[in-house]
Amino acid sequence: MKTAQIFAQYKDHMGSDLTVVNAARTSFGKESDWLPSGAPADYPGVVYQQRFIEGRTRPVNLSQADANLIRFLATGFRTKDWNALLEEIISSKDKDELTDILLHYKKSAQHWAPFAHPHMQIRMKLPIFLARQFVKHQVGGVWSEESRRYMSSEPEFWFPTQYHGRPDDIKQGSDGLHPESEMWGQAAREHTKNALAFYMQAVACGMAPEEARIHLPLNTMTTVTWTGSLLFWSRVCNQRLDSHAQKAANELAEQIEAIARPLFPVSWTALVG
Repeated sequence: MKTAQIFAQYKDHMGSDLTVVNAARTSFGKESDWLPSGAPADYPGVVYQQRFIEGRTRPVNLSQADANLIRFLATGFRTKDWNALLEEIISSKDKDELTDILLHYKKSAQHWAPFAHPHMQIRMKLPIFLARQFVKHQVGGVWSEESRRYMSSEPEFWFPTQYHGRPDDIKQGSDGLHPESEMWGQAAREHTKNALAFYMQAVACGMAPEEARIHLPLNTMTTVTWTGSLLFWSRVCNQRLDSHAQKAANELAEQIEAIARPLFPVSWTALVG
């Protein structure tokens, strides 16, 4: 029986933080450009790429003004107002006052359209039950998945390293380590092994793969190519990085974030944190 790990792999992307900036500046008929890294007005701490500027190749960066614009688009606040909001939240000791502050933040106008212009494509391998969670994210993304209707090769399977108990609040998904975790792990492998044997026998006897696949369990691995906008990926990760998400979903979202953040560092920080 073949097993596999969950993973996300970078395939392609279009755009950068500057794409977000220029999509926003289109409203005013203007565009920005990269600044040489280290220029007085650049945004410190992030170097994007090498560009041919003024007769030589130089590392480039956003301007500080463009970085501030990205934060404004994501939060609805200018930098000084955002810093003031954070200071209010930190210093507030009154519950009602804190509620008013957060409601004010919620009502702030966020400008999502510029973040829908850059795109990223990844390839993932994950168990079917997890794929059914992630495919719920539809707006702004395109999902292509392998189909065992056309495949009859031996599938791979995923198993958690530990099994957990059911929590009192079912919305939490799982609780602490199950006292019989090891026993259930062995049982899951035995069950999967039997299901695989049944599937392979059905295929060998000439059953159509589209019907033989009904014998496979939900921990069967599938491969997906997933393309979406920067805004789309930020929404995926904001939900799946949450502590209420399943541990396997957390781990996959962490891999997606590790791909996206270096490509769009200022925008990703503004959208996800």
